[in-house]
Amino acid sequence: MNSFTRYSFTILHLFLSIMFIISTTSCSDKNIYELSIEQEVLVDTLDLIGVNFYLETSASMRGYVNSNVSGNYPLKDLIPFIVTDFDNTFAVESNLYTISDKKQKYRYSNAKFFDQLRAGKVFTGKSSKLQNIFADVISATGNGIVSILITDCIPDLGKINTKTEGSKITSQLYNHLAGNKSLGVAVFKYSSNFNGTHYFNRENNNGVPQTKRPFYNQILNDRPFYIWVFGEQTLVTKVLSKNIIKTYQAAHTYNLPLQKVEVGLLKYPKSGKISITPETNTILIKEIEAKRPATFTIGLDLEEISDLQKNQFLDSLNYRVYPKYMAETIDLMIKDKNRLLLEKLKDKSVIESSSYTHFIQPTLYDFNLGTEKIYLKNFNKEAEWINNTDLEDDVDISKSDLENKTFGFQFITKAFSRAFPAENESFQLTLTKQEKR
Repeated sequence: MNSFTRYSFTILHLFLSIMFIISTTSCSDKNIYELSIEQEVLVDTLDLIGVNFYLETSASMRGYVNSNVSGNYPLKDLIPFIVTDFDNTFAVESNLYTISDKKQKYRYSNAKFFDQLRAGKVFTGKSSKLQNIFADVISATGNGIVSILITDCIPDLGKINTKTEGSKITSQLYNHLAGNKSLGVAVFKYSSNFNGTHYFNRENNNGVPQTKRPFYNQILNDRPFYIWVFGEQTLVTKVLSKNIIKTYQAAHTYNLPLQKVEVGLLKYPKSGKISITPETNTILIKEIEAKRPATFTIGLDLEEISDLQKNQFLDSLNYRVYPKYMAETIDLMIKDKNRLLLEKLKDKSVIESSSYTHFIQPTLYDFNLGTEKIYLKNFNKEAEWINNTDLEDDVDISKSDLENKTFGFQFITKAFSRAFPAENESFQLTLTKQEKR
């Protein structure tokens, strides 16, 4: 090869190298996406000045304590613990009420109330119209007061067929909720043994001797009861953040925005042909295809979030991807710090030293580089357990059919889901394509 040929080859090679660098730089500039977060943040302007506890004391509730019988009867211990923990944690005035056909303030000591609870003597009320109980409790909530209702949530319309006319309960309760946009609600489901002698089905068994009732002298298993929390949104959030209500089987919130969380992109762990710059919260996407997907990691600091609201972050079913056509090309994994540290990571010290407690890892299997924005939205979807708990009828059924079920539960929950639909996202992560520099 003569000197001219060598010179020409060198110039050509240099030219191609420059063009490659220009092309790569141009492509890189076009494919940078910045992560941002949007969420409704409540302004905490109210102080908690009092907590009112309401225990439904209809005769059927007595089956949850079944005094002097061994078994799983958490109610008689749960209420004393919760009342005491609230008193010690918030140092505000608390009051105990019994409520069935009407509410009555308990005028003796907490200690006496707890003794009467354990003995079942406090359950002296008549059949309860649940819509009235909820209405009374919600109406008495406000001005710095949080109300806590303990009930079995079994509706009763008296002589009216509750099975066919239960929507009357829904509409009456909805009337008390509609327009009350500042009301925050949480519901906790518990499971208990139950003395079947005290079970009243929708036909009520009124006037029927105990020995003739369907579950006389039988122990029913996994009978639900519920703790409801009502109050101004910031106050309910404040109460829940202390995690005083524990050991529940399931829980859900209505109309309760999430607390503010810190979010950030991590340089690692990642995979695929992408680059992360945590300082600017940006991702450089070089190439993504099914054979070589890309995974990146978003850190969340949920340290101050209540256990109940943490579940909303951690359930991948609560997330939706937009544009919708991308939903089938993205998988989400959500992990806590301990789980992530069990994996083979490039630099575990980054995870160990970070303030993040949990991590969202999206994996992209395909990507259109023309996409301007990608949204990852979190919704407070109504939990599956709510629909699964509802029992259409409780007449002429076996005791196993009653397990984990509450007759007419939907008549209560439909009022809340109608008044506070989960139409808007609670939390949104957005990847926005940056303009070419």
